[in-house]
Amino acid sequence: MTDAAATPAAEPALPMFYKNPQPLEPARHAAAGLKPQSGFNFAANTNALPLTASEMPHAARTYPIVFSASAPTVPFAVVGLRDHENLFVDASGTWREDSYIPAYVRRYPFIFSEVPESQNLVLCIDESADNYDANSAQPLFAADGKPTEALQRAMQFNETFQQHYMDTRRFGEWLDQNNMLEDRTARADLGGGQTFTLRGFRLLNTERARALTDEQVLDLHKKGWLPLLHFHLQSLQNWGLLGALTRRRGGLKPS
Repeated sequence: MTDAAATPAAEPALPMFYKNPQPLEPARHAAAGLKPQSGFNFAANTNALPLTASEMPHAARTYPIVFSASAPTVPFAVVGLRDHENLFVDASGTWREDSYIPAYVRRYPFIFSEVPESQNLVLCIDESADNYDANSAQPLFAADGKPTEALQRAMQFNETFQQHYMDTRRFGEWLDQNNMLEDRTARADLGGGQTFTLRGFRLLNTERARALTDEQVLDLHKKGWLPLLHFHLQSLQNWGLLGALTRRRGGLKPS
């Protein structure tokens, strides 16, 4: 039997994937740009990816959606049963066809970071990303130091992501305040004596959900969060897909 965690046990020093995020500024990145995206190899070594609440209807078609075991409470798409294995990214870095790609992945190598001792956010770029190019033929800044159209699109995407993430945090806080989640494990029997147990996540407690008062249900409805509970429960039908993809890939990956 192999144990794996669906979500990180502790907050990492840097967000997942990011190794050297630096604030974007014309002086430092005057010639910098991005090479054509060669694939999603950077996302191949994780088995769970953060989601925003707005993504849950899309992600629920393919992935089991779970919630983090500790604060902040946010949803995760489980993309693998084994540690360090994303079943939806193949050896060439191609994402499985017809499967939703979370926005957290699509925004890379950009990210908003808080300015120290301030509530302001600054757009950063991970200079360690494979597609980061310090001397690009298509730089992110124009000669006058203004953002190019490509950088403006990246900024808009990350601003939207940040807004959705903050709404997701509020959704998670509501779930915690109303004691809606419980610690759970998932077990997959892959045959041949191989069993995988996934730990480190929470699911909706359906008994508590059925016991919600009319006032609580109305509150969920007005906030636009009521359907998210249904999408979460629907998504749990996808554990079987992960088992099938694991059997198809075969072999044990080292932890």
